[in-house]
Amino acid sequence: MTRFAVIVIAILLSSCTSVPLGTMLELRSFGKDDFIKIQPQDLRAKIQVDEPVRADIDSAELTLELTTEKGLREFKFPLLLVDELNIEPMTGLFSKSAGKTEYILKLSNEAVKNFIATQQIIRDEQSGRLSFSVATGFEKFPSEITEIGLSVFLKLFEEKDFITLFDNAKVEIKHEG
Repeated sequence: MTRFAVIVIAILLSSCTSVPLGTMLELRSFGKDDFIKIQPQDLRAKIQVDEPVRADIDSAELTLELTTEKGLREFKFPLLLVDELNIEPMTGLFSKSAGKTEYILKLSNEAVKNFIATQQIIRDEQSGRLSFSVATGFEKFPSEITEIGLSVFLKLFEEKDFITLFDNAKVEIKHEG
């Protein structure tokens, strides 16, 4: 059986320096059999964004792209809020980090059913490439905000920890108007 290549992409950013090397190494060996073992009701996404910016959770979704010799197929799975936490700013001797809002998300009931159907489609494929992305919109940015820190994590299995996709990636904000 030809092994699937799995690439995890969170949000298209101009730099990949915020993707930890450990994440790349961990996902290098992730294949088709691993994907089929995911229990979709256990899948979680976590987004952390600098305050005072707020994520638009109603637009949050997990996207899966499957590329095979037949072409590209895209599957979208709406995410629901499980928990929202405020993380206090941290001050160190030489640095200070902003306070953050953390959102923990899971697949909606309909998305769980669709994810299972997608697993069946992938099970039947001989070879291909699979990529994940987690996306959300944001509420209107305050005019003084020109850059935010954004972290994205993905938990594929209940018994494992979150995988860091982006760790405090700096995203430039351009205001229209």
